[in-house]
Amino acid sequence: MAIQYKISAVDIIKMLGYTEPVSEEEWKEQRRYYERKYGGKLPMDKSRMEIFEEEYHRKFPQILDEFVRLASDRPLFETADIWVFGNLFPYFSYEDIEQWIEDDKEYWEESPEEYEDEEHYQFSKIPREQWKEHVLNYLQIGSDYAAGVVNFGICETDLEKEDPPVYYLHEADSIKEWKVLTNTLSEFLGGIVCDLLAGANYFTAQNVLEEDCWEFCEYKNLDQLSQRQIVLSEMTKYPSFYGDDVFYRICLDKGTNTLYLVNNDKDLLVIQKAE
Repeated sequence: MAIQYKISAVDIIKMLGYTEPVSEEEWKEQRRYYERKYGGKLPMDKSRMEIFEEEYHRKFPQILDEFVRLASDRPLFETADIWVFGNLFPYFSYEDIEQWIEDDKEYWEESPEEYEDEEHYQFSKIPREQWKEHVLNYLQIGSDYAAGVVNFGICETDLEKEDPPVYYLHEADSIKEWKVLTNTLSEFLGGIVCDLLAGANYFTAQNVLEEDCWEFCEYKNLDQLSQRQIVLSEMTKYPSFYGDDVFYRICLDKGTNTLYLVNNDKDLLVIQKAE
């Protein structure tokens, strides 16, 4: 039995069969599906990476680039907290500030004294090149799908790092108060995928994978691990973004192509292809 204890988000989705990016025709079909379901117009002629690179003349960090290439426009990620499906594409947080200013400036002009304490009004009085003195620019790569009140991002100054930290901003907080969510992008992506497979908020991934003959077996103890001589402490640990102090451990049996996902060192989820 060959157990792979160190396992990345990309390792997981490759194990599930997503080893190549979707074809151009597949992404067009998924975007047409989203348009029919929710309305609006989506770009049909470019991948997410192409759209980002042409718009900003930048590249994603390599870890994110590989993940997005494999995950983009896959129904598996329709309700995930990372923007790889539907009408949401990565963009920078300064654009949010600019859009807010554009939307509200007519109200400010009518009675500016009423908005003097409003942050976006204050930013409207500062040249854009000076915004960095008040808040850094963040590449926003996701948000909590259920409520859409928290955005996740990578600081622009960290984009050249191999494995940069990921920050979050809650809509109720000051736009200056981005906080560290995970110390590395690897942790963030691993947590996203584990939440997805565990059905932390939606069972989208389970439904999609079961259609492809994957089985999800749940156990209220860890006996299956000991029977297979799997060492719990050796499994890769990832955070959950649903619930305080919730975490996962995950490993892969390469011989049987089986994933073992442990929730809070208590419950076990075994994911394997039906024979």
